[in-house]
Amino acid sequence: MSLQLILGSSGAGKSYQLYKEVISKSMDNPDTNYLVIVPEQFTLQTQKDIVSMHPNRGTMNIDILSFLRLAYRIFDEVGGNDVPVLEDTGKSMVLRKIVANKKKELELFNHDVQKQGFIDELKSLISEIYQYSIGVEQLQEMEELAKNKPMLRAKLHDIVIIYNGFKEYMNEKYITAEEILDVLCNVIDQSQIIANSIICLDGFTGFTPAQYKLLTILMKKAKKVLITVTIDPREDIRRVDEEFKLFHLSKKTIKRLMDMAKEEEIEVDKPIYGEELSSKIPYRYLNCPPLAALERNIFRYPNVSYDKEQDSIRIHAARDGKKEIGYVIREIKHLIRTEDYRYQDIALITGDIAGYGRIAEQEFEKAGIPCFIDRKKDILSNPFVEFIRSVLDIAKNDFDYESVFRYLRCGMGSIDREEADILENYVIALGIRGRKRWNTQWTRTYRGQKEGELNRINELRKQLCEELMPLYEVLSDRSKNVTEYTTALYEFGVKMDAVGKLESYRVYFEEQNMLSTAKEYQQIYGIVIELYEKLVELLGEETLSLKEYTEVLEAGLAEAKVGLIPPGLDQVVIGDIERTRLKDIKALFFVGVNDGIIPKSNTGGGILSDLEREMLAEHEIEMAPTKRQAAYTEQFYLYLNMTKPQEKLYVTFSKVSEDGKALRPSYLIGVLQKLFSKLTIDEDEESEELEQIISNDRGLDYLIDGLRRFPYEDVSDTWKELFRYYNSREEYQQTIHNLIDAVFYVNTDMGLSKRIAKELYGSNLMGSVTRFEQFAACAFAHYISFGLELRERQEYRLAVPDMGNIFHNAIEGFSRKLSASEYNWHTIPDDIRDAWSEECVREAAEGYGNAILTSSKRLEYIIKRVERITKRTLWALCQQIKKGDFEPAAFELFFSDRNQLNSLTLDLSGEERIRLQGRIDRLDIYEEKDKLMVKVIDYKSGNTTFDLLSVYYGLQLQLAIYLNAAMELLERENPDKEVIPGAILYYNIDDPIVEKSDYVEASILKELKMNGIVNSNTEVVKHLDHSFKSEDGGIMPSVKSDTIPVESNKEGLFTKRSSVAELAQLKSMEDFVKETVSRFGRKILDGDTGIKPYRMGKRTACDYCPYNSICGFDIRIEGNSYRNLHSLSKEDIWEEMVERRDKNGGNEVDRGTEESN
Repeated sequence: MSLQLILGSSGAGKSYQLYKEVISKSMDNPDTNYLVIVPEQFTLQTQKDIVSMHPNRGTMNIDILSFLRLAYRIFDEVGGNDVPVLEDTGKSMVLRKIVANKKKELELFNHDVQKQGFIDELKSLISEIYQYSIGVEQLQEMEELAKNKPMLRAKLHDIVIIYNGFKEYMNEKYITAEEILDVLCNVIDQSQIIANSIICLDGFTGFTPAQYKLLTILMKKAKKVLITVTIDPREDIRRVDEEFKLFHLSKKTIKRLMDMAKEEEIEVDKPIYGEELSSKIPYRYLNCPPLAALERNIFRYPNVSYDKEQDSIRIHAARDGKKEIGYVIREIKHLIRTEDYRYQDIALITGDIAGYGRIAEQEFEKAGIPCFIDRKKDILSNPFVEFIRSVLDIAKNDFDYESVFRYLRCGMGSIDREEADILENYVIALGIRGRKRWNTQWTRTYRGQKEGELNRINELRKQLCEELMPLYEVLSDRSKNVTEYTTALYEFGVKMDAVGKLESYRVYFEEQNMLSTAKEYQQIYGIVIELYEKLVELLGEETLSLKEYTEVLEAGLAEAKVGLIPPGLDQVVIGDIERTRLKDIKALFFVGVNDGIIPKSNTGGGILSDLEREMLAEHEIEMAPTKRQAAYTEQFYLYLNMTKPQEKLYVTFSKVSEDGKALRPSYLIGVLQKLFSKLTIDEDEESEELEQIISNDRGLDYLIDGLRRFPYEDVSDTWKELFRYYNSREEYQQTIHNLIDAVFYVNTDMGLSKRIAKELYGSNLMGSVTRFEQFAACAFAHYISFGLELRERQEYRLAVPDMGNIFHNAIEGFSRKLSASEYNWHTIPDDIRDAWSEECVREAAEGYGNAILTSSKRLEYIIKRVERITKRTLWALCQQIKKGDFEPAAFELFFSDRNQLNSLTLDLSGEERIRLQGRIDRLDIYEEKDKLMVKVIDYKSGNTTFDLLSVYYGLQLQLAIYLNAAMELLERENPDKEVIPGAILYYNIDDPIVEKSDYVEASILKELKMNGIVNSNTEVVKHLDHSFKSEDGGIMPSVKSDTIPVESNKEGLFTKRSSVAELAQLKSMEDFVKETVSRFGRKILDGDTGIKPYRMGKRTACDYCPYNSICGFDIRIEGNSYRNLHSLSKEDIWEEMVERRDKNGGNEVDRGTEESN
C-alpha cells in the first residue's frame, strides 16, 4: 500500500512516463492487474496510446477505465449493483413530475417549472447535492442559517421539498449516477481485483468528494496508487496558494491526497517529476523554445518576456467568426501542403463550441477538410423528435394551425411539402382550427383560389385526419396512463414507417458525405425508444394529464443527446476548452478569443447564486465552485490547452459579431503580447496570394467577393489570375458567366408587346379607379396586381382594410335602418343612435364569421374599438349634416358600365376603351327650384388628406371620378335642373383624444372636420355650412368651419387656407382626370410595365408595396431610380387644368421626371 505522485508542468511527459512504467511493470508482473483510470471522454484515446506504446501491441493485464467503468467492473466481480441507475434523462422526467406534484407546497419555484432550462438547472443542483454528499439534515440546517435572507431561505425551503420528494421516489427503486461510487465504496473491500492491482490515475484536474472517498479505500486496498498532477516543478507543493493562482487546484488536490494518506497511515513515495527526464524543459517543447517559454510564464507572476523573433505563436484578427474559420482553413491547407502535416496533427478549440462548431462544420466541408466536432448534440431539432412533439401538440391544442403544420413540415408524415403548401394556404385564408373543422367537409373558397382545387384540398384534409385521429383519440382520453400514451406514440411511429424514413435520411446524408449527421439519424430512433422505455419504467401506471405527460416527455427529450465518435482517424478535432482532451498534436488553433467567451460571461446563473454559495461555504458546506472560482479554474484549462501543441499555436478573435455588433478581444490577447514582445496581430487582408486560395469552392468565394468590387475599384493581380483560371475551365464557364450577369445586372423592365398586353388585359380595361392610381404609382405594381393577378397570401385575420370594410358596412347598415325608421339624421335620439351603432357593427363584423371575432382577446378588443369609433363617427355625421342644408341621398352607391355613363366609359382607339366602376360611400344633395347641388363623401379609416398635386399626377383620382359619375347620374334623373358640384370630401373615421375643457364636443367635431375641395360659390358654401350665412346675403366674416375645409377673413372673403375652387376649375378637373385615366389606359395596353415607382417628397410608391420582393427595386443597383414628382403650386395646377380644357385636349404633357439616385 503506497501512494506516489507524478508531477510536472504541461508537456513534461507525465502521461508518457506513467504509461511506459505501467507497460514495463505489466510485462514483468503478468499476474498483477494494472488499472489505468482516466476521465470518461479520454478512455478511447488512452487505449490507443498504450496499445501503440506496448511492444506486443496488446494490453493483457492492463485495463483502461473511467471511475464509472471501474464501478461496473467491481460490481461484476462482487455484486452490489442490484438497483438500477437513474440517468440524467430519467432524472429530468422524474423531477418534472415531482415539481408538478409538489407545486402547492413550493414558495418560489411553483411558477419556474415552465421556464426553459429550469428543470435542467434543478437536475444539476440535485446532482451536486448527491455529488457532494449533502444530506437532508444539512439542507435543513442551511435553510435555518438563511432565515434572515428571505430569497435564499425560500430557495432552500423548495429545494428540501423537491429533494425529499426525489429521495422518496428513488427509495429502493433506483440510484443516481452520483451514488454509484458510494455503492462501490460499500463493496470494494470484497474485491480481489483491487487487492491485486496497481492503480494509476491520469488526466484529472481534481476530484469530487465521492471520488476522494473511493481513492482513500483504493490506497488502502491496492498494491500501489499512482496519480499524475499538473504543476510547475518550481512550485512548493507543501503550501496551498490563493485560489486565483494558476496551480491552486493542483496544490489543493496534492494536499488532500497527502492528508488522506497520512490519516490512513499509507506510505507516500517520493514524487516523480517529468522535467527530470528532459533537462528542466518540458519534453513536448524540446524543439520549440517559444512554446516552452509560453508554458513556463503564462499566468505566472513575475514572468520573463520572450524578446526574440518567433513564428510558433501567432495572433490573427478577423472580421467575424466565418472569417476566422476561413483563416484557419487557409493555414491548415498550408501546413498540409508545405510542412508535411496530417489532419490528425491539428486541432481547433474554442470557448463557444455551439457557435464556432456550426461555422466550422459548414466551412470545413466546403474546403474538403475532414473534421470531428467533439460535442454531444441535442435531438430537439431532429425531424423524428419534431414528429413526436407536434402530434402531442395537435392533441393538446385541438388541431390548431401551428401544431398541424409543425407536423406537416417535419417530413415524417404522408403529405409532401407541396401538398402541405396547398393545405396551408387554405387553412390560413379561412382560419381553420379545431378537430371539428378538420373533420368536416370544407366548402368555402377564398379569393385567388384555383378553380377545382377545393376537391384536392378536401382529399388532403381527409388523408390527414385518417392519419391522426386514432392517435388523437388515445391522447385526448384523460383516463389513459403513461404506458398507454407511450404505446400509442410508439405504434404511431411504426404506422408512419419512421424507421424507414430515418434510414432514407441516413443514406442520403452518407451519400452527401455528411457522416456525423448520418450517424445522428442512425441513432435517433433507438434513443427515442429507450426514452419511451424509461418513461414507462418510471411512471408507467401513473395517470397524467396530456399537458403533464407532454412536459415530462419534453424534459426527457431535452436531456437526451446524440453521442458521436470520430468516423475516421486522419481528421481535425474541433472541441471545447473544458471537455475536449487533445493528444499529440503539432498545431493548435484557438478561435473566438473574445471578451465574453474568454473568460465566459456569467450572464446566466444556477438556482443558487454565487453570493448564496459563498455564504453557505462560510458555514463549511462544500458545494461546486462558484462562478468566480470557475473563472480561476478556466485559466488552468487555458494553460492546459494552449500548451498542448508541439510546434504551433494560432490564436484568433473577431472584430464584429454575426449581427454586426463590435466585439472586444479577450484579455488573453494582451497577456500573450506582454509575454512575447515582438508578437503582432495579423489582420485580414483584402487580397490573398493565389496559393492561399485553397480549394475550388473557396476560390469561388474569393472570386465573387472581387466581382462585387470590380465595378467600383481596381482588383488585384491575384484575382485576375484566379478569374483566368476559372474562365479557362469548361466546367466553370457557365458559373462564371452567371456571376458576371449578376454583377452587371441592370434592373430594367422591357415591358410587354402590344399583342401580349392585349391578350393579358383584353381590349376593354375594366376596373376601379384604384387600379389606375396604382399604375400612376408604379406600372410594374399594376402589372403584378392586375396583369398577373398575384396576391398576398390570404390570412384569416382582421387587417386594416377589413376594419375599413366593417366601418363602411356598419355606417351603410345604420343609414338603411334610419331610412326605414321614424327618425332622420336631425331627430334621432343619442341613445338610440348608439344602440343601433353597436348593432350595426356586430352585423357588419359577422360577415367575417363569428369565429374570427372570438378567436383572440385582441380581436375582441378591436371590435370593441370599432364600436366606439363608429359611435363617434355617427355622432359626428349627424352634427355635420345638421350644420347645413345637404341631406344624404345615397349610401354605398355602386356604379359601373351598366349605368352607361359617359364619364365612366373612355374610348381610347378603335375597339379599345376603359370601363370604370366604383362605389360612392355617401352622396348628399341639396335641391332648390332649378338647381341640384352635389356633395360626394368618401370615408377613410386612415388619415387621408386631399392633395391637388396628387390629383395632378394621377395618384388621387377617386373623388374627382366619383363626382363626375354622380353628376351625370343626377343630370339624367333630373333633366330640368342644373346639377352643380358642391364638394368632394374625405371623412377620416376616428375617435380623437382632445384636451378636457368645457367645449369637448366642439373640439372633437373640429378634429373630425372633413377635408377635400369645395365649390367657391358663396351660395353653395352657405348651404354646406350655415355658419357662413349673414344677414346681408354675403359670407359671414371671421368664420372657421368645423365641418368643411373653409374659413373666412374679416372682410368676408375666403382665406388662402380654404380649399375652394371655382366652377370652371372643377369642370377642368373633371376633364383632366378623364384625360389622365385615358393616358394611363393607353400606356397599359401598350405594354408599359416599367419599374419606375414615384417619389414625392418623403413619400414613395414602395412605402407599403407588397411586391417589393418581386421587382427587386434597389436604388443602390444601377438602372434603379425613382420617378421624381416635382412640387407645383395650386395656382399653377389650376392654371394648367383650365388651359388644357380650353384647348379641348391639347398636347399631352408627361408629368414627372426620372432622376437617378
